[in-house]
Amino acid sequence: MCIRDRLKRGIFLSIFLLSASCETQNSSDNQIITNDIEKDNSKLNEIDIINSSVSKFSFLALGDSYTIGEGVEESKRWPNQFIKIAYDKGLYFEKPKIIAKTGWKTYDLLNAINKTNFTKKYDYVSLLIGVNNQFNSRSIYEFEEDLDKIMDKIDIIRKNNGSTIIISIPDWGYTPFAESYNRDTISYEINIFNKSLKNFADKNDIKYVDVTEISRKTLNEDDLLASDSLHPNGLMYFEWAKKIYEKWID
Repeated sequence: MCIRDRLKRGIFLSIFLLSASCETQNSSDNQIITNDIEKDNSKLNEIDIINSSVSKFSFLALGDSYTIGEGVEESKRWPNQFIKIAYDKGLYFEKPKIIAKTGWKTYDLLNAINKTNFTKKYDYVSLLIGVNNQFNSRSIYEFEEDLDKIMDKIDIIRKNNGSTIIISIPDWGYTPFAESYNRDTISYEINIFNKSLKNFADKNDIKYVDVTEISRKTLNEDDLLASDSLHPNGLMYFEWAKKIYEKWID
């Protein structure tokens, strides 16, 4: 065999061995990648199984601007912050269903409830209403009659073992918005409405939480207000959510 032929044979043999080595390495690498993908898929399946097996509570929040969170993004509303606090403590809620609108009085809320087609009953129902009754000089007697009607609806909407909480009316008289109003008169009337709410809660064996005192901090801490200088911002709603959770759940 000539030198040239031996060289050709040597080069061919080297290429064959190198190719075989690469195929073996690629096969090994592919197997490692396949194993990693299978492991990741297995972990994802485990997470899906855990998530699907977690029992979540349903939550209906009824109210006015203070519940819909006038002036703040959705995640900063107190019902949304409430379920985040619950999640951090190991209690899982669905996204809250909110029936509330800025300017609503008790009878506006009652009309909205009557027009809503409820497809299920709720584990938890909150009620924060009345500030617009006070603002529009509606009578306390009308307010109390509407509360009874709303409670009748809540009894139908919530589960048999469902829980309800009444939330006190915040005092807007302590905000910069109320500068041209009589703050003392506002606070006095808010106190009357809240006394009625507390009596209503006691009569119906419902939990009651006072957020009014937190709202009165805004006279000296305007950094707790939204840009309209009237409604709370996310920081104050967070304070409400914590107190509501402590009173309602803990």
